[in-house]
Amino acid sequence: MESGRKVALITIGDSRREFYQTRISIVEEETRKVLASLERDFDVFTSDIIYDEKTAIDVSSEIRRRGIKAVIIFYPIWGTPSLSLRIAQATDAPVAILGNRRTDSSSLVVMLTAAGMLDQMGIECRRIAGDLSDDSVYKEISDYIIAASLIEEVKNSCFCMLGGRSIGIGTTVADPSQWANVFGVSFDHRDQYEIFYRAEAVEEERVNKHLEWWKDRVKIEFGGLFTPASLEKQMRSYLAVKDIVQDGGYDFLGLKCQQEMSDHYALQCLAVALLNNNEDADGPKKPVPVSCECDADGALTMRILSLASGGQPSCLVDIKYFSDETKSFILANCGSLAPYFGNPDDSRDSYSHITMMQHSFGLAGGGATQFIAAPGHVTVARLFRSNGEYVLGCFEGETEMKPIEELRKTSWCYPHAFIKADVDYDLFFRTMNSNHLHLVYGSYSGVLRLYAESRGIKFISYNRKLN
Repeated sequence: MESGRKVALITIGDSRREFYQTRISIVEEETRKVLASLERDFDVFTSDIIYDEKTAIDVSSEIRRRGIKAVIIFYPIWGTPSLSLRIAQATDAPVAILGNRRTDSSSLVVMLTAAGMLDQMGIECRRIAGDLSDDSVYKEISDYIIAASLIEEVKNSCFCMLGGRSIGIGTTVADPSQWANVFGVSFDHRDQYEIFYRAEAVEEERVNKHLEWWKDRVKIEFGGLFTPASLEKQMRSYLAVKDIVQDGGYDFLGLKCQQEMSDHYALQCLAVALLNNNEDADGPKKPVPVSCECDADGALTMRILSLASGGQPSCLVDIKYFSDETKSFILANCGSLAPYFGNPDDSRDSYSHITMMQHSFGLAGGGATQFIAAPGHVTVARLFRSNGEYVLGCFEGETEMKPIEELRKTSWCYPHAFIKADVDYDLFFRTMNSNHLHLVYGSYSGVLRLYAESRGIKFISYNRKLN
């Protein structure tokens, strides 16, 4: 068990107990196989086989008491379909009905009956049939468990807006009431001035510790408005926002930066990069999704991606270029990509690819972190609104390495992600209502689809074909 996510696996028996016992060997064989697969990654709760209504009610109560949202109704052989209702009522998330394709089990028969009964009552359920040793079948059930857990994890999240709308980008502003209704997320606001006065009050010893840690890991090229003094203010800003997160109990946030901070104190790129990162001078830490330009919907997308991936760093990137002809995206952020993206498999090596250099804007001075996201499979997503309703757009692709000189074609000092993806580029152009995208390493489009459907959100998969 790796993720700590809880799932209930509840086997439904037959009210004709004697008849059920004649095929108990199939039940035991299929149960062993399912548990062996699930227990590698999840915390699995099981009960005795459910044969009657009273036991079903008791088990349903226990599932609620344990706070389990992912509930699998398991039919290894024929069982009484109506008993699935009580188990389905144990959670407000969709349930999964799991069976097999054995010709000697009648599992498919009862699955169709039970799923049909729940569906006609308006209870959402996912139908999954097959052997969990098959990677595609296991991914179906794994995606379901993560998505069901994600509903509660997102709901328990607290967002802080530091500042407000930046440089007129209207797609970054969200409605706190709509967030509460759709996602269950709480929404707070603080002024950026708090960063300034907290930053100036950070103890010298603490600032120096983090500065030396940073200088020991990345290449630094001072020049122009990027000076040792402006770098110190950038690190002070990071520590100030880190303290704001700690004191406010925030799970994710948006930071305005432009133009008050970027022109009058320090660019906030380093603060955002290190908050999104999985370590700093104090050691390993939990990434805090933070969006530039106070992009609220972007920050929420980042939070969802981070949770879906088990706590990985996520990021915000600008859509610099995309082409159907080359099947590629060029995504470049103004300087706040987490160092983690330099090499997700080797934290020390990830910094060796970073050059911190003079930024292209910001009168107050400061540096940007130039590097290219490491090759790997990624899930790219964005929550946006169309006529007031939320849409979740998503695709999967592969980040690829390019010669560093390629950055001169877009923004030399910015961190970049070059992505190859077989997507419907015309559909993307016509429907994507944001200049920002967000990504994590791994395959999570299935999780995001299930999560969106559970929230009543339209889901657009831009991939033409996804294996």
